[in-house]
Amino acid sequence: MLTIIDPPGLAYLCKQLHESLQLPVYCQLNADFEADMILNASLSPHPFFADPAELFRSVVSQGTDLHSPILRETNFMEQFIVLPVKQNSHGQAVIVIGPAIRQKLNDEICANLLNDYGLLYPERTRWIEYWNSLPVMNRLRMLHIGVLTNWMINRESLDITDVLQSSLQYGLPNRQKEKVELALAERREFSIFHEGIERANQMFALIRSGNKTELMQKLAEATYDETEVLSNRSHLRSVKNLAINGVSISMLAAIEGGLYEELAFTLCNMQIQHIEELNEVKTVEAAAIQAMLDFADRVAQCRKNSVSKPVYVCKEYIYRHLFEEIRLQKLAELSGLNPEYLSQLFKKETGLTLMNYIQWERIEQAKKLLTHSGEPISTIGARLTFYDQSHFIKVFKKHTGVTPKQYRNRIRAD
Repeated sequence: MLTIIDPPGLAYLCKQLHESLQLPVYCQLNADFEADMILNASLSPHPFFADPAELFRSVVSQGTDLHSPILRETNFMEQFIVLPVKQNSHGQAVIVIGPAIRQKLNDEICANLLNDYGLLYPERTRWIEYWNSLPVMNRLRMLHIGVLTNWMINRESLDITDVLQSSLQYGLPNRQKEKVELALAERREFSIFHEGIERANQMFALIRSGNKTELMQKLAEATYDETEVLSNRSHLRSVKNLAINGVSISMLAAIEGGLYEELAFTLCNMQIQHIEELNEVKTVEAAAIQAMLDFADRVAQCRKNSVSKPVYVCKEYIYRHLFEEIRLQKLAELSGLNPEYLSQLFKKETGLTLMNYIQWERIEQAKKLLTHSGEPISTIGARLTFYDQSHFIKVFKKHTGVTPKQYRNRIRAD
């Protein structure tokens, strides 16, 4: 690891970074604010911070436990690379590079963004002047700056996807940490799904194949082109609409990749509901990206436990028709195999006969209903097509070792 943590060495490095990148550079030695060093470009004054040092300190304060570089982005479109200067695995200083902006903002995005926070006319003017003074730097270049600077300082070999992954973790803080130090802080326009048809198709193809690693790479490479506005009044609403569109298309790609339709739709609905509850652009974007990665991950798991197409067709049909009577002849027709051969194939690949598998799935569903609903036991048994209550109790006890009533009482006691 390069030893340049002495102030003269850091001062020289920061000066070279500033002159090479034409970006502001800030360095803070430990927590000693008197040692702050700022190399500033020709930027207009920040609307929230009269002292430029306060802006950088606010960025550093959100990453005091950093172990690797991150891309920090704010709700007001600013981008910063924040990285620790380490010696013997201990942080000795923090360097901040930026702010930059991913593209010059058009009037509509500016108006919507400022409407989200109810800013008055004088504040709007200051923000527009400030945005116009920021250097334009797309996400991919900022990530490469983080990787290169980290190598120069810490001699750690990272990939841009490592930086992006670390950035997402900081973009989704724990609820107990969400005491926002600035009333308006963090993250940016969500534009992944408007990079062009070809790039979008590449991303969704990676979800279909369950390739989470390459998907991370594509997300890191996504640039900020002319972004479609999906709300005339609110920038946050526009970002949410873009995120929901992206999650919905990702769901379809996951289904094409082998994820059960019902499961995919349920996950999609839950993710959209979560996005609707968020109130910050940064958490909306992070949630949408995490949803895409989750779909890719689940497709990969499905492929790992893959079965032949006839068996998959049967399992999908059983999943969707669990509350109906399921006949072997119907499954044979769907799979294109005769009933006897289908039964043999199903047991060979799953370890269970078709009828035992259906019974097991129904008992698993019964356990969920007993846990989460107040329905009578007889009603649950009837819904799951058991002949009568005694038959339901007998089968349930065979699989779980207890009766439905005992199971429900045990869950409630816990």
